[in-house]
Amino acid sequence: MQFREYGERVKKLNFTVPEKREFWLAALILGFAYSWNKWGGVEFDLWVGIGNLLAAFIVAISTLFIHHWGQRLWAAYKGYKVEHKVWWYGVGAAFLITLLSNGNVVLLAVTGTFISIIPHQRMGSFRYGPNVKDFAMIALMGPLANIVAAGFLKTLQPWLPFTNLIEMFFIFSLTFAGWNLLPLPPLDGSRILFSSRLLYILVAAAVIGYVMLIQLTGVYSWIWALAIGAVTWLIFYASIERKLGSH
Repeated sequence: MQFREYGERVKKLNFTVPEKREFWLAALILGFAYSWNKWGGVEFDLWVGIGNLLAAFIVAISTLFIHHWGQRLWAAYKGYKVEHKVWWYGVGAAFLITLLSNGNVVLLAVTGTFISIIPHQRMGSFRYGPNVKDFAMIALMGPLANIVAAGFLKTLQPWLPFTNLIEMFFIFSLTFAGWNLLPLPPLDGSRILFSSRLLYILVAAAVIGYVMLIQLTGVYSWIWALAIGAVTWLIFYASIERKLGSH
């Protein structure tokens, strides 16, 4: 595909009015859940709570945009149309988990990705119709975009203002990416798992490894995260996948 053709496709990637409305709603839900236990210290403080809710909302809408825009960019390249909607079961689960844990555990998977082909853009493509491998790569671009954006801002954090907001964005983005890798339709993880168990294990282990490295050692390293993913992939392949493939 020529760069000009891809550029024309990107120009048509605007979110529809219903999608924008659901994005605002999803961001408000995520912001409310994420700031649930941040309404003051020992005593309730309305203004502190509103400030934290606003910060969480800004972080949530930014994270959602990056996540779904990353998926749209890859979908445009492959000749697919992507729609994003609120996942109401996820919304219900998010509120329930937030209430039961008093905000200590927050489910951030409240949107789903729905993919369909654009026939005239798929003409001449190998395996013209819907392809689970293409679906998996489109889905993967969402968490990947979140992780790259979070890592980029974290690297620049010492030289940027609003360091607390950047720290919130970093943690929120990684958590959001992790939750969306759950293998539950219509979350991204289900698309990846349906395409390849091995790819799912590699991606999930690398993301979880990245988060654990930060939490346990304070090390921010994509290389080590990929190494953890690769080792987990090898263990899974040797102990499970190879045996399944032999039957």
